Amino acid sequence: MRRAILMILFGLILSVVPLKAEEPVAQEPKPVIQMAILLDTSGSMDGLINQARTHLWQIVNTFVSARHNGVRPDLQVALYHYGAPSLGADNGYIRCLVPLTDDLDKVSEELFKLRTDGGAEFCGWAIRSATRELKWSDAKNAYKVIYIAGNEPFTQGSVNYRDACKEAVTKGIVVNTIHCGDQRTGEQGEWHLGAQIADGKFLNIDQNQAVVQIATPQDAEI
Repeated sequence: MRRAILMILFGLILSVVPLKAEEPVAQEPKPVIQMAILLDTSGSMDGLINQARTHLWQIVNTFVSARHNGVRPDLQVALYHYGAPSLGADNGYIRCLVPLTDDLDKVSEELFKLRTDGGAEFCGWAIRSATRELKWSDAKNAYKVIYIAGNEPFTQGSVNYRDACKEAVTKGIVVNTIHCGDQRTGEQGEWHLGAQIADGKFLNIDQNQAVVQIATPQDAEI
């Protein structure tokens, strides 16, 4: 009898103890695209800057419509310009106009009001500045890329572009180079080698030819 009573009490206890709720399944973090635009605004870009920045903005718009497993990634864009003497020699004639942000209207505003001026174009220094200064994501599903556009040799300046590109790629940042001029001149200026070092692509915008189409990452790369 006593045993029967204990079994009944034990059953009652079980009936009032709340069952542990199932833990929600963790969702995969939203993918991130971070893009830095580095645009040469030296005087030699006078006849090319409009075409260059228009094409760069087309790339931004392509990323806006990108999807990863049906999900639109968070897009952040930064803007640098380099090559103008007013920017100062101490920092390599380079300035960050907009740090990484999702305010694309601000980026567009600053990009399209840039004007050319005479100066020295230090591509390696510009890449190193963007690599070190911007707050790049550590997330595994982040796609990080630099697009640098200009028309003078990639070799100029005291910062070796090879070292700068190697530093970028060690941080998971791809560097795509866009030479504003004919392809042969771009290769002579070693624009293609910078892209090779940093897992990127070398492209050119020739004012005498149709604008090249720049591929953007597929789902597997984001």
